[in-house]
Amino acid sequence: MIHDPIYLWDTKNTTMNMSGQESLQPTLSQDGAPNESTPLLAESTPSHPYSVFTPSQKRLIILTAALASSFSPLSANIYYPALNSIAADLQVSTSKINLTITTYMICQGLAPMLTGSFADQAGRRPAYIVCFVIYILGNIALGLQHSFLALLILRAVQSCGSSGTVALSSAVVADVVTSVERGLYMGVTSLGNILAPSLGPVIGGVLSKYFGWHAIFWFLAIAAGIFFVPLLCFFPETCRGVVGNGSVPPVGWNRSLRDYLQDSAPFPPPPSNVPRRRVQIPNPCSTLRLLSHRPVGLVLLANGVLFSSYYAVTAAIPSLFKHHYGLDDMGIGLCFIPAGLGSLLSATVNGVLVDWNYRRVWRTTGQTIHKNQKIDIIGVPIEKARLQIGLPMAMFASVSICVYGILIPKSPPLLAALLMVFIICFCITAAYNVMNILVVDLHYNTPATAMAANNLVRCFLGASAAATISPLIKRFGAQFAYTLVSGALALVIPLLVIVYFKGWQWRKVRANLDAQQQAP
Repeated sequence: MIHDPIYLWDTKNTTMNMSGQESLQPTLSQDGAPNESTPLLAESTPSHPYSVFTPSQKRLIILTAALASSFSPLSANIYYPALNSIAADLQVSTSKINLTITTYMICQGLAPMLTGSFADQAGRRPAYIVCFVIYILGNIALGLQHSFLALLILRAVQSCGSSGTVALSSAVVADVVTSVERGLYMGVTSLGNILAPSLGPVIGGVLSKYFGWHAIFWFLAIAAGIFFVPLLCFFPETCRGVVGNGSVPPVGWNRSLRDYLQDSAPFPPPPSNVPRRRVQIPNPCSTLRLLSHRPVGLVLLANGVLFSSYYAVTAAIPSLFKHHYGLDDMGIGLCFIPAGLGSLLSATVNGVLVDWNYRRVWRTTGQTIHKNQKIDIIGVPIEKARLQIGLPMAMFASVSICVYGILIPKSPPLLAALLMVFIICFCITAAYNVMNILVVDLHYNTPATAMAANNLVRCFLGASAAATISPLIKRFGAQFAYTLVSGALALVIPLLVIVYFKGWQWRKVRANLDAQQQAP
């Protein structure tokens, strides 16, 4: 992605902040990447604050990251109501058009492997700049094309640009918020992913019906451009490997345009005895290695199946609801509103519940909770704190999908079908958000890389679900197809039970081994 090396100033483990106090930095490997052993080590409780950003600044930063992450699911879901029209216009089958969904999701899984590694080395701002430039250019090209092959290729380009922003949003939360409040703020970052499935199809349905399906991509290009300009001007660098807790001045393209205009003189260069850290070409191997780690590998697999079950339901809504209820593009778009409402309510309620349960479990350890200081997560069974909420929601999701598969072939009243979609999305979103929080908890020093691994698994499984669900329904019926989806989700629940009982022990063993390897 980036061939010219970018130089950032690395002060090893300690840098001086603006007040002259020392602030800890993540340790780095020889190739300039964050040390992969540090995420599983215990967080210390230093006297300096975890982040120098004020609460209002944190909320604004996280809200911006949430809006940025919304372009990936928005681009996927705004497309659904137009599937039938696109297939007719390009004279291809529905199954062939569904390949564009599959291609989008494959790139959605692969691209963050590079973006996450790059963001953990170079910073969040450079990663955002690269993502939005690719995304905007991809949408402009999509608005101009008129063939299926071009649509297939450019949807992949569009996905490469937008997908990295999802991993970046979770990384930004880990940069500025400790695990005590992570449930609430991770819920905020999921708002983009939540609102997109409901608003996207409505917008897509209106644009497709009145302006043609090409208007969808022009809308996305304009919306991304309007958002990108203020992000470029004002969004601060938050990566702890670059600016520490926010007190270390950023340099180069890690600085916002506002900083360049406000500062009459650039920051003085670091002392000559401070080595420079070289940001190399992003290495996807650091992402792939996480898949073999315990307990995070099992969590990633379970989360991927959860995500794929969501796509198995939503990807088939256009064809199923047109067949059973005779809806047009706009009507199909409106049917996605219950999905968004269920996810929105889930994020609001579940985020508060997850943080409450975390504090409850933490008090049983006898330790003091500090909202703006690093916390020793080795001393708390964080897997139990998260999965006590996530496990029941995953079970309810499996049951609700099975019920949906039984009801929908019988053409129940439209309100009943939409109610089932609401329940499914509520349960899946709740469980999915818990898994995301747990992944960030376990790898808080390299959150973008960790979420890239999460994207890889969930998008590949989601792509498989989107590609196979329509042929399955066509050949065997909706009841068989969704019973199969429900059964796949039920099969990963025992993996989460294993993490619940064994995850803390695995993490402590890994921390001890890493400490022994780092000891002189």
